[in-house]
Amino acid sequence: MNGPLHGIRVLDVSRILSGPFCTMLLADLGAEVVKVEKPGAGDPARTLGPAVGEDSAYFISVNRGKKSITLDLSVQEGQRLFQRLVPHFDVLVENFVPGTMARFGLDYQRLEKLHPGLVYASISGFGQDGPAAARPALDIIVQAMGGIMSVTGEPGGEPMRPGASLGDSVSGVFTALAVVSALWQRQVSGHGQYIDMSMLDCQVTMLENAFSRYFATGQVPGPIGTRHPSATPFQAFRAKDTNFVIALITDDIATWRRLCQSIGRPDLGNDPRFADNAGRTKHVDFLADVLQEVFRNQPASYWLTRLTEAGIPCGPVNDIKAVIDDPQVKYRGMLTAIPHAFAGTWQVANTPFRLSGSTTGPAGASPRLGEHTRQVLEELLGLSGHDLDSLRSDGVI
Repeated sequence: MNGPLHGIRVLDVSRILSGPFCTMLLADLGAEVVKVEKPGAGDPARTLGPAVGEDSAYFISVNRGKKSITLDLSVQEGQRLFQRLVPHFDVLVENFVPGTMARFGLDYQRLEKLHPGLVYASISGFGQDGPAAARPALDIIVQAMGGIMSVTGEPGGEPMRPGASLGDSVSGVFTALAVVSALWQRQVSGHGQYIDMSMLDCQVTMLENAFSRYFATGQVPGPIGTRHPSATPFQAFRAKDTNFVIALITDDIATWRRLCQSIGRPDLGNDPRFADNAGRTKHVDFLADVLQEVFRNQPASYWLTRLTEAGIPCGPVNDIKAVIDDPQVKYRGMLTAIPHAFAGTWQVANTPFRLSGSTTGPAGASPRLGEHTRQVLEELLGLSGHDLDSLRSDGVI
């Protein structure tokens, strides 16, 4: 059984994370992804540690199931070959600083003339227009400018970057969605289109709740730790041994009373101050202190068992090893192995896509630099062995 994007070819001219994360998702959905890299150097992610033999674990994680060709886009012959490749592909994804592809003569306006059905996606820090468009931006830049760092961390603390590259990965997810939408529209219109994705825009979209609260109250949201701004209890607590979380977001008094009964404090369930979510949130500091005093007397496993039996949403605060060992994660197969030349196999996070009518997931190993150059150029462009040898000796591939 094939993936839902089987038959779609993607030309991946992206590097590091935002673009490769997008094309990884497309590959997981069955698309054939051909990654274009600079001869002799490749994607800079190939040099980021830790290493697995001669490979980067970082690179492996987001480039599984892709093919790699080397092509120097800064030289005329490389640009000519790239232009010849474009009509064989449905999608192009790039994440250079705006203007770079135009300098190569490979911008959408020119390539559209060669292939009107092309879906061309550009991911950049700030988008293709506006006062900041020409500025380079990595993950932490857009997380800082987009506001997420200002609402992350403990009250009164310094701005904090979340422990995942949400500036890059979220823009990759949004771009993949835009690409699939454009492919669907092409089914109707017969035409491709240009997709302009800004990492900063994606951060703004993510913070919908923070903006809504500001517009409603005029107060600038700040960091509140693990708490929810409008639901209580909805945060992490420290048990006798470790941390766990509770998430209650209902006005149902029966649910609140079940929680109180399960922790041996039925009196809290009868306190009129805590009868609904608004009241509990109004008194969050007092209530959180009371609950914390209760929870510190038993290990997290005890409380999680009691709360789960009472039907209260809760869970452990897992570190990465605990996530790997989590029975639900294991059952869903969310860690999987791909082939690797040095290690034999290598563990990667699996795709979250589960479709009843198609197969999804990593399609194979992450490619060695230029591993598929000859294969792709021979099959798609009909280049001979002599042609390829000449291009390699000239440094074009």
